[in-house]
Parts: sequence; structure tokens; C-alpha cells
Amino acid sequence: MNKKIFFALTVTVVAIFAIGTASAFDFSDLGSIFGTPPDQNVTLDGETFHIPGTFKENLNVSKNSTERDYYIFKTTEYAKGYRNDTNYINILITDYNGTLPDNDLINYNNGTAKNISGVKGFLYNDGIGYTYSYGKGSKVISIQSDDVSLIGPVIA
Repeated sequence: MNKKIFFALTVTVVAIFAIGTASAFDFSDLGSIFGTPPDQNVTLDGETFHIPGTFKENLNVSKNSTERDYYIFKTTEYAKGYRNDTNYINILITDYNGTLPDNDLINYNNGTAKNISGVKGFLYNDGIGYTYSYGKGSKVISIQSDDVSLIGPVIA
């Protein structure tokens, strides 16, 4: 009888260990074992962006609907950040709530006029990374990355 109890106890301990190990494992990483994870479409303030599958959201950058009150106008800001092992992508949207931003406001970093993925905007390099800003309605949309080649696919 002691052997049956010992066997049942052993099976129970092994099962508990297996369940604990499985629940601690991040199953989202399985895609990288079998190839590149699929790309993801992300919507921020009604705008859709394309993020490569190797990037995961960086919650330290992300914010939703932060209001700012300037003397002339009020804005609502949205942000999402993504990282992989080597690069980052940040998306920033400033909605001027009905006020149409002019090129001076869009090109707040004094960048170079560029057309990336069919969208006219301004590219700025601060020596650490790149910011591409463009206007859409009452919004200024900025894509930031340490690799300029990542900006176009995010917009597309």
C-alpha cells in the first residue's frame, strides 16, 4: 500500500511542477523558434501602423490620451513604443484638436523635407536616432527609430 501512495504522490508532484513550468513560460516566443513572428498592425488614435513581428511593445514609452494645455491650443498626445534585441520604434501622435498644424509645427526639429512611403514629411537625425514627422488632419505624427530603414515600413 505504501508503494501506491508514494507513486500517487510522485505523479502529483511531477504534475504540479509541469503545470508551474508551463505557466511560467512565455508562449509568445514560440513563433521565433519556428521562424520570424508575423508582423502586426497597430492602431493609435485611429491611425494604423505596421510593426515588424520581431518587435514587442515597450510599455515604458506607451501612453494613451494625455492632454496638454498650451496658451494657444490644447493637444492630446498618444504614444506607443516597440523594441527588439537591437532596435526601437516609437510612434508619437499629437492631436491639435481641430487646429491644422502648419509646416513649422510639423518640422519642429528643423529636419529635411522627405517623402517616405508616399507620405511627405520631415526627417531629423539627432545623432542618436531618426524622427520622421508629418501632418495628417489636425495631427502631427512622428515615427522615431535608431534605424532609418525601419521608418518607411511602419508608415506603409
